[in-house]
Amino acid sequence: MQASNLEIIKLNNLKLAAKIISEQLKNGVHLGKRVGMGSEFEQYRYYEPGDDPKRIDWKYFSRSGKYMIKESQTESHLHIRMMLDLSGSMNYEEDGIKRLDYAKNLIASLSYLAHQQGDSLSYFTCQDGSVEQKVAASPKAFQRILYYLQEEKASGTWPVAKQDFPVLKSKQKELIILVSDFLQKDNEWLDIVEQMRHPKKEIVLFQILGKQEEKFDLKGNFNFHDLESDRSIILDGKAIEKTYNDSIKAYLSDFKQSLLLPQVHLFQVRLTDSISSAISKFLAERSLS
Repeated sequence: MQASNLEIIKLNNLKLAAKIISEQLKNGVHLGKRVGMGSEFEQYRYYEPGDDPKRIDWKYFSRSGKYMIKESQTESHLHIRMMLDLSGSMNYEEDGIKRLDYAKNLIASLSYLAHQQGDSLSYFTCQDGSVEQKVAASPKAFQRILYYLQEEKASGTWPVAKQDFPVLKSKQKELIILVSDFLQKDNEWLDIVEQMRHPKKEIVLFQILGKQEEKFDLKGNFNFHDLESDRSIILDGKAIEKTYNDSIKAYLSDFKQSLLLPQVHLFQVRLTDSISSAISKFLAERSLS
């Protein structure tokens, strides 16, 4: 029987959790196939101007009259930058599962998969208006990421004012994975994505939300507590249900539309979704791209 998110999180051991989740995904998964010159044949593609003529399969040409090039999975590795939102709203909890814990286990599992296939890793956090690199790429990066993840605490708010982050503007080829709820007051998260965009980069965003955040349907009076500003207000659930649901539906739709950009992929995940299924969906989409 597959372990539940709550059971995995209660282990309070990110390395063990990552191994369990990778086993749920079954053997042989990769964060992405990189096709090019390598040892194992993968597919043919048409010759294009600029390709080395030596790569043309002349035997195939003699049979078909078509200039085709053999491609295979390369042995080159990828740099993966893991990023975690540590603003106060990451402390949101539903059915015993805190968003921050879900995010930690998700990043730990993705880092484990990357480490297993030999990719290089770095780790950044976003908190109180600053983006901080906590782990640089090194042979021990995976272990260091687990160490920092285990101790991370979420607090504070993310400033609405647009800011400049030079650390996000590198031009190296990399896969960026940013995990957050992406609940913004203005366009602060979209601004960060825009700063990171570059033709050499692929950006993957995991938006983690609770069921009640997406569709509020509880009855009675509730104390709504803002996890970032620490303000509270008591409201009748029934009275705000339609207004809230209409607003959050419009926001999530608009946010998704804003991220229909080249090399940017948004995965909207619920706290009730198994971590392995969230990763599986991501891997399936990457393998098709």
